[in-house]
Amino acid sequence: MTLTDNLQVASTASGARAFARSKRTILVAEDSSDSREMLQVLLELKGYAVVSAADGYDAVQLAVREVPDLILMDLQLPELDGLSVAKELRLHSQLQAVPIIIISGNDPAKFRTKALSAGCDDYLLKPIDFERLDQILREEFLRRFAPATPEIQPTAVTLCHPAGLGLCRL
Repeated sequence: MTLTDNLQVASTASGARAFARSKRTILVAEDSSDSREMLQVLLELKGYAVVSAADGYDAVQLAVREVPDLILMDLQLPELDGLSVAKELRLHSQLQAVPIIIISGNDPAKFRTKALSAGCDDYLLKPIDFERLDQILREEFLRRFAPATPEIQPTAVTLCHPAGLGLCRL
């Protein structure tokens, strides 16, 4: 499915939009068409809805319009680089909690700290380790969408003999 197809699905009647959002949506921002399409196919096979952008400017516009559940983004994008995109996205209240994962061939020792400072949540080195990508997706979606567990308060329990013999314990 192309970017145009994804945008058409998102802008059709509310029923189609609701269907598209019934899956977790991932924005893939990657300037290499081969890498972008490979990620899109892989993620769709895993059950995710995918929207994609080929440059930083389109990534910002698409993220603001679609509010994806997670963003996978190359560090070196045309128009706006990945760090600039991350900084811009964090200015929008509806995107502040959306995880941004940088995918880059650049040395993480040099760029990971910069990426985290720009508002990114993780840094994945190319070539992509797909097991690590799966782990990141699971962790981020669990962190964001796991139902809140109510705090359980201990209570006193009285155990009594069923025949009422007065043998009770607290």
